[in-house]
Amino acid sequence: MKWCPNCQASTQTTGVTCPKDGAFLLEVDQAVVDDSLPQINTTVGNGYDLVAGPIKGGKSAVYKAHHKLFDRTVVMKILLPNLRGLADFVEKFNYEAKIISQVNDECIANIFDVGLLPGNAPFQVGEYCEGSSLDALLRREEIEMAEIITAMSHVCDALNAAHKQEYVHLAVKPNHIMVNFPNKNEVSVKLIDFYESVRVGEHVHNTNDTPGLFRRCGFPSPELLQGKRVDARSDIYSLGCVLFKALTGHAPFSATDAKQLGMKHIQEKPKPLHQVCTQKDFPAVLNNCVMTALEKDPERRFQNILEMKRELQMIAPSLL
Repeated sequence: MKWCPNCQASTQTTGVTCPKDGAFLLEVDQAVVDDSLPQINTTVGNGYDLVAGPIKGGKSAVYKAHHKLFDRTVVMKILLPNLRGLADFVEKFNYEAKIISQVNDECIANIFDVGLLPGNAPFQVGEYCEGSSLDALLRREEIEMAEIITAMSHVCDALNAAHKQEYVHLAVKPNHIMVNFPNKNEVSVKLIDFYESVRVGEHVHNTNDTPGLFRRCGFPSPELLQGKRVDARSDIYSLGCVLFKALTGHAPFSATDAKQLGMKHIQEKPKPLHQVCTQKDFPAVLNNCVMTALEKDPERRFQNILEMKRELQMIAPSLL
């Protein structure tokens, strides 16, 4: 098996370059990857008992663990072995922990510990989030419109904390939003995964890799797709896309390939909510809120995330 460090796709091929983006492929022995990861019911790091997992993503293996000393459930992420020799991936993995420690907000999943396991395997230990991802809730149709609006308001708080520290999340998408219902009529939210985050005003590398941008970021903004500098308004666009999908069941745009999809995000105006989902009655103010977040020109969007939150808070009572 071979693996692309650019788009993070695995493929069975005799070629030397990725068929998706042309990057040079690395040889990956899946058995070696599996053998290098710790097994459940073992203790690793500073007293973490691995009780479930691993779930392997593009960058890391994720375990549910129990910390003996503090008697709490945590999440442990271990960088996959095929990435440990790539300085950029190791640096970003550690940089994510630094960002979260600086942002430190109750709506952002915290990171408690970082270090190295045997074999120079970088790990993070973070907050275990109760509930389900927004993506899972939407697929199971287990969240109501009013709850969606409340959850998005909490995401605004999380993003505001990041933006105040001059960070842009860049990967606001449904599977990075954890939603829990601790009590009746109560919604709590945790924003996770700051791996793609950059400083406000930075250029993002590999923006010419359109398929990779959609895989990593979910809903990249027009300016990100065009390789321009990004700021907080890029996250506002992404959150607008998440809200559109959560309300209608569909992404704002669809296409047969990533480049065509990218051009739609750059050029095409989204349809009003009621035209995409005719079964629901959307208040005009809610449609206007979503369309403002989805403006192509950042100057025409909400200029900060708290403006969007205020709109959502005014809309919420009308949905009860």
